Amino acid sequence: MPSLVKLYNEFKQDDFVVLAINVQEKREIVEKYVKGNNLPCPVLLDVDGKVSYGYGIRAHPAHFLIDRQGKSIGQALGARDWASIENRNLIQYLVGK
Repeated sequence: MPSLVKLYNEFKQDDFVVLAINVQEKREIVEKYVKGNNLPCPVLLDVDGKVSYGYGIRAHPAHFLIDRQGKSIGQALGARDWASIENRNLIQYLVGK
C-alpha cells in the first residue's frame, strides 16, 4: 500500500484516483488502519465479500485500472511496487502526462 499511496500523491493532480476496497473486515479495524497509516485515499468496505465475488477476485490484493468512462482497462493480482519506474510510466501514459 505505501507504494500505491506514493504513486497516488504524485499523480492526484492529474485526475488519478485510488479507491481502496477492504474485504470482509470490521469497520473498526479498517478505520484504525486508515488513521494509523494516514491513507489519503477513500477506503470502501466490502464486509460480506459480494463486491469481490462479483469481480471474480481470487487473490488479494487485486488492482483494477479503470478509465474515465468507467471501463476496466487492466488488472493485476498480488502485491506490486506501484512506485517502480515501469508502473510510474504506465500511469503517466494513462493520464496523458
